Amino acid sequence: MLKKLSDTTYTQIIFVGLIILIGTIALGLLGYGIAYLIYGSDSLMDVLHGVSTTTAEISILKLLQFMSQLSMFVIPPLALAWMIRKDKPDFLCLSTVPDIAQALAIIILFVASLPIIQYTMSLNQQMQLPESMHSLQEWMLTKENLAAEITKKFLNTSSTSSYLINLLVMAIMPAVGEELIFRGLLTRWVAKITKNIHLNIIITSIIFSAFHLQFFGFLPRFLLGMLLGYSYYFTQSLWSSILLHFTNNAMTVSVYFWVFKSGKSINPEDVGTVDSYGYVLMSLLVVGGVLYWLATQKTKKHCLS
Repeated sequence: MLKKLSDTTYTQIIFVGLIILIGTIALGLLGYGIAYLIYGSDSLMDVLHGVSTTTAEISILKLLQFMSQLSMFVIPPLALAWMIRKDKPDFLCLSTVPDIAQALAIIILFVASLPIIQYTMSLNQQMQLPESMHSLQEWMLTKENLAAEITKKFLNTSSTSSYLINLLVMAIMPAVGEELIFRGLLTRWVAKITKNIHLNIIITSIIFSAFHLQFFGFLPRFLLGMLLGYSYYFTQSLWSSILLHFTNNAMTVSVYFWVFKSGKSINPEDVGTVDSYGYVLMSLLVVGGVLYWLATQKTKKHCLS
């Protein structure tokens, strides 16, 4: 059975799906129980009815999100890797850690990519669906605005303890969990269908972006997925894409905290934006240069095999 699990993609998908189902139910109930004991039934019921205005209600949402991340992203791939550890000891490509030069290159890659990400975000927000799909566009916009509103409630804090909790829930957990699923598992599964790593990364990035259900942020998240995919592939280490993913999320959390802590009258979303094509061109050149350098450092080891 374990041999079949280690060699057959569909059995791995079924196993991961079952773990997600069981974990979602078990950890979801645990999260509700903890929220009830700490914050009381009134705050919990408000959250269940879509109300999130008080500090207690926001804390409950963070707790439930943490439990969801554990059950959907972190536990399933780790459980699968543990089950087949004898046949594939480095199934998730976690045994290799990028060296200092590679880690520094990945951070530079993120910083250099910001003008491109910001530019594609502005383009994406200007996109319009055909008139026949106007109702769908309005629905997507409403859902995205609701998600953005909740995210801002998470981020709008000047408390150091809340900042650290935000780093855990919004930076560390997504970076580890989503990379375990999308690069650790999905890239391996897609490799069984296509033998071309570039097509693999494109497909995985499309799924990664679509999963977030944010039409008006699809392009920048797709590009981020591409950077994550190539960072993973060139270094043959999942820690590389985890580092890049964490840096991306942690910067957002930190910028919001800095703005609210300092009391500056600026919009956190405007920090890092550029309005010059020269910056975008420079961004493309630096990103291309860093990716080329990472490619030259790639070892013959292929952790997807």
